[in-house]
Amino acid sequence: MANPREMNVTLLDWEARIILESISREMQRVKLIAETSDDEDEIADAGNDCMEIAGLKERLEEQAKSIFGKQICNFSLEVL
Repeated sequence: MANPREMNVTLLDWEARIILESISREMQRVKLIAETSDDEDEIADAGNDCMEIAGLKERLEEQAKSIFGKQICNFSLEVL
């Protein structure tokens, strides 16, 4: 069995937003691969990656919302 390791990070609001947006974009990228690839291995890998990324995103969003508020997940460039 592998020895799981853990890392704790402290982020400012703008840093958390950048990370959450980047994770969202990566999830979209691997989802597109899973939906459009002709290679079964690539589809399986991308699907697995997408599920792992979704779990990470959910966990980080939950923590970020509790600290910074729901607006932390608003990646729009429009002025609120």
